[in-house]
Amino acid sequence: MTLAGQLDIPVIGPETAAGKNHARAEWAVTGVCDILRTGVTDVGGITPAIKTLKTLHLAEALNMDCEVHGGGSGNLALFGGSTASRWYERGLLHPHTDHDEPPPHLRSIIDPMDGRGVVPLPQAAGLGDDYDLEYIAARTLTRW
Repeated sequence: MTLAGQLDIPVIGPETAAGKNHARAEWAVTGVCDILRTGVTDVGGITPAIKTLKTLHLAEALNMDCEVHGGGSGNLALFGGSTASRWYERGLLHPHTDHDEPPPHLRSIIDPMDGRGVVPLPQAAGLGDDYDLEYIAARTLTRW
């Protein structure tokens, strides 16, 4: 019997592991975890997140939860496209990080949270990021 099978609290799979979605599938079907974990930053970006979607779909098929690990527009889009995710990880709320203040290259944050702790999905085109194109252009280097 696995540790997860012996505990009354759910066990979540690790943040990173070799094998990406294949390792997560093995954890799920062998019962070594109760919740899967995946995210855009864990697999190298949005394009490789196709494997992330496989993990989300696996969790849905097995009636498991799957935490989308980390915040940002890519992970927020994954979260919104799945019924296996119950929580959105907005940030690690470090005392030196203000998640209500946009970084310099954005005009607004992608994931404003209301007083009830709800983060709505963006309604803007693409992933919903509100880029400050003037800020970016002023810091873009031209190569000759």
